[in-house]
Amino acid sequence: MVQTTRRELDVPLETRSLAPLREFVRDALGGSGLGPRISRAMVIAIDEACSSIILNAKEHGASGNLRLLIDIDPTRVKVHVSDTGNDYDMGSEITREQLLREFTKSRKNELGTFLIRRIVDEFSYVFKKGFQSELTMIRFVYEKDEPEAN
Repeated sequence: MVQTTRRELDVPLETRSLAPLREFVRDALGGSGLGPRISRAMVIAIDEACSSIILNAKEHGASGNLRLLIDIDPTRVKVHVSDTGNDYDMGSEITREQLLREFTKSRKNELGTFLIRRIVDEFSYVFKKGFQSELTMIRFVYEKDEPEAN
């Protein structure tokens, strides 16, 4: 039986935060009663989203925090990721080489977005320049996702 669970974690937008984030996600999902299949899939989706945010912040010299909220009930897993590190400036003059580099990088990030969208049922992203970026992922829990009773 899936237990209602709500867990929250705040970490700095730094690569050293990735391991504690992964451990937090595994613990939160593992202790909720979700089946192993849905838990593993959600760990991948959450890890991909948080890694992408942190690595992008590092690349652009942004600072701030990442807040991860995992809210589980018997019908769904809802994940809310927000960060305050979107205050970096790409500059007003972007060269062709910089634009090509950004495009190439975005093509690599498409694989992560592809994985997330294959795993979750709902996915939304809101960017507010100079404020907080927010990502929400929802995966509905179906009977087939439930662990089998022994």
